Amino acid sequence: MKKANVEPQLAQPGTYRKVFRDGETVLLTVTQRWPRLAGDSPGLRRIDRYYDALAERWRKRWEGPLLERAKAAAGPDTPPWEAALDFTVTLFQDGLFSLWLEASEDTGERRPRRVRMGDVWRVPSGVPVTLRELLPPQRWWRGPVLEEVRRQIGGRVSAGESVFYEGWPQLASRLFSPDRFYLTEQGAAVFYPMESIAPALEGFPTFSIPLGT
Repeated sequence: MKKANVEPQLAQPGTYRKVFRDGETVLLTVTQRWPRLAGDSPGLRRIDRYYDALAERWRKRWEGPLLERAKAAAGPDTPPWEAALDFTVTLFQDGLFSLWLEASEDTGERRPRRVRMGDVWRVPSGVPVTLRELLPPQRWWRGPVLEEVRRQIGGRVSAGESVFYEGWPQLASRLFSPDRFYLTEQGAAVFYPMESIAPALEGFPTFSIPLGT
């Protein structure tokens, strides 16, 4: 009897937490949460290995160089440092699995350092999907994407909804990366690093790009 096809599902996420102390003084707390998928196909296992390795790379950074910095900075008036990795699934349907992950480091400065990553996968094959693959086929595909980004920025600035750096039209083009995106039900969400094209109060400037032909 032929097995029924089973759609991939999320499994319990991977988690990790460790507190580093010098005597009774807390130096650094590391907290991680990363995605895992239920299933035993090679593609799904490949995705799991990718995120296991990603979490391990951040953990090595935090429990190595960052911990050494925390030790050097420790003092009676120094708050404990914190580092974290977390994720949000933005789309999981029609054979596509998309999410963003965020790594943050709070070292007691004015604002924590935050890094965002976006991924799109075909499941269950476990093949990554590029932004270009999802857009209408054309040679100069970046042009329409950047035009839409600039249109949305202009609208937000005109409406007083957002603040962007002077020279944002050039910055939006120069700092655009097709690797910084994820999918939602509305289309592709293209984003920029914090403080790249706008002040920190704007977070990660994000723009919805329709995928219609």
